[in-house]
Amino acid sequence: MNEETDRLLEQLLEEPPGPRREQMLMRLDGDQREQIRALLDAGDLVWEAAHTAPPLEEDPVAAMLGVVPDPGFQLDAAALVRACKASSVKPTALAARLSARGWQVDTADVFRWQTRAAPDVPPALIKAIAEEVRIDPDRLVAKAEPKPNTLRAVAEDVAATPRFRDLAQRFAQIQRMSPTMAVSALRSRMLATVHRGDEPDKEQMLASVEELVRALEANQGQ
Repeated sequence: MNEETDRLLEQLLEEPPGPRREQMLMRLDGDQREQIRALLDAGDLVWEAAHTAPPLEEDPVAAMLGVVPDPGFQLDAAALVRACKASSVKPTALAARLSARGWQVDTADVFRWQTRAAPDVPPALIKAIAEEVRIDPDRLVAKAEPKPNTLRAVAEDVAATPRFRDLAQRFAQIQRMSPTMAVSALRSRMLATVHRGDEPDKEQMLASVEELVRALEANQGQ
């Protein structure tokens, strides 16, 4: 890249996603534009990961970040009660701490989580709860059997492959999360990024995950 392109790249990295950034990208030739777009996309994911308030559930990035509820990573009511008791954190205090992190949570929510199943609590919120009650997130989780679904079955097949496990381990290191939560986040991303009406494809799912992990690693190494 020449000096002018370097300056443009610096401006692009500072510019938030939107029409202005797209106009700036158009000043580059095709190959450069695609390479830099991939870098910017990875940078956007890293920025999102640093913010705890949940975005729209329909967003594939939201699934990757663990803010979309996952049937395989559900909050266990009894485990939460035990953890709160062990850490001397009352429901009112837990609700206040989670609210301070940007989550829309009140005391009634915490009481509900402690008394019955809570399939609406996403993995990222479980992670935040675990940090506040000083416990590993995996110890707050009750595994639930997913409903039969062809697309989900393909995703589960993908998640069982050595290639996926390696990608999940690398993703866990980048995002500083547990391997179990990394698997949940990547599995959710695979399901969320498949276009409606498309036939599920195992290789395409793996390729999508690998592309994401490589982009994040490349961004981290700069």
